[in-house]
Amino acid sequence: MRRLIDAALRLLYPLRAECMGCGSRVGMETEWVCPACRQALAKNWIGAGKPPGPAILGAAYAYRYSGPAGRMVRRLKYGGVRGLAALMGADMARAFSAIQPTGVELVAPVPMHAKRLKARGFNHAEALAAQVASALNLPCENALERVRNTKQQAVLDDAQRRGNMKDAFAVCGDVSGKRVLLVDDVCTTGATALECARTLAEGGARGVYLLCFAIADKYS
Repeated sequence: MRRLIDAALRLLYPLRAECMGCGSRVGMETEWVCPACRQALAKNWIGAGKPPGPAILGAAYAYRYSGPAGRMVRRLKYGGVRGLAALMGADMARAFSAIQPTGVELVAPVPMHAKRLKARGFNHAEALAAQVASALNLPCENALERVRNTKQQAVLDDAQRRGNMKDAFAVCGDVSGKRVLLVDDVCTTGATALECARTLAEGGARGVYLLCFAIADKYS
């Protein structure tokens, strides 16, 4: 039991023995990202960006997915390094400031289906949304639920991604008359975000904005 607890604590609070962007172990006792990766991230900074479709009023992305940003996403999403959410959320909030003011009243994460949530243990988008909401001094709510356990978008092409998301979500919170900031880790084609935005609009949301930590290079 003690070994299981120690393993869980290492995932939640790793000793930062390596850079989350490149894996370097040089001088990484106190930082998440090494100086070289910080420079690479700065070169890939975006801020305000193009929304994936007309259903979304505005969009912001911290970085292009290639390089350290993509590796950080994977360490959070698949590696379970939840402590990264604070650093990533701060960068996302800074990116969103590029399209302020927006009148956003609520932060909502892209939801994960209950089966996948049970298998993974946490929703990475929810962890990021909580950090963004705290930085922006806004409420954070799970306003959407995923009602279909869809295939992973990463294994599908662009057309399949759009069909895969159709009717995958339902509103489960009070979004009537509110401007909602939808938060996710990565925007690839925008299919997930657009279906979420459509669902929120049907639930009465006055408008939807999108904020992601990274965007696929070919769409940035």
